[in-house]
Amino acid sequence: MNWTVTAAVGHDADRIADVHMAAFGSNALLLAQFPTPDVRTQLRDCVAKKAADDIRDPYIAVLVVHDQDKIVSFAKWSLPITASEAYVEEPWAWPDGTNFHVLREWTGKVEEAQQRILGELPSYRE
Repeated sequence: MNWTVTAAVGHDADRIADVHMAAFGSNALLLAQFPTPDVRTQLRDCVAKKAADDIRDPYIAVLVVHDQDKIVSFAKWSLPITASEAYVEEPWAWPDGTNFHVLREWTGKVEEAQQRILGELPSYRE
């Protein structure tokens, strides 16, 4: 294998969505949040749009790993921003049929864990 890591570019968004869905598409939580095959097909398109938005966002870094000419993995993280910067990340656009009860419950638990672990410590994003 001859792997290379590069910054993602706009046309990588579709492949990033494919890799994301291959990795998480059978995950029980994803299946609960996006309960039908049709919703998951729409989710793949939402992931591609969000990946494209993130690639363009100067406060988000997206890297891709190539095995020859094919993207096989990716990483994304939010870069630090100062309190004085007026920044709002492009929000997710969830597909019709999303189980928002499960999605909101999971999001709440993640936010609670972040607060419990980090509290007021400096971090990349709140």
